[in-house]
Amino acid sequence: MTARAVAISALVCAILVVVGRYALDLSWDSALVLAPVFVLFVGAVAFLIVLWAKVIRDSLRGQRADQ
Repeated sequence: MTARAVAISALVCAILVVVGRYALDLSWDSALVLAPVFVLFVGAVAFLIVLWAKVIRDSLRGQRADQ
């Protein structure tokens, strides 16, 4: 992993902790402990968005090919 990727990952994790802390009204300690949960949740949501975008794209391509 490059230093740039590590820096970007650390920045994204820090942003998720801050957003999670204020969105859920947690203490800093609790937000830091829950950081892996925040990362997994955002990753799962991103995965579902990409998956459904591909399903919709393939479905639309199939409809155009049938016409």
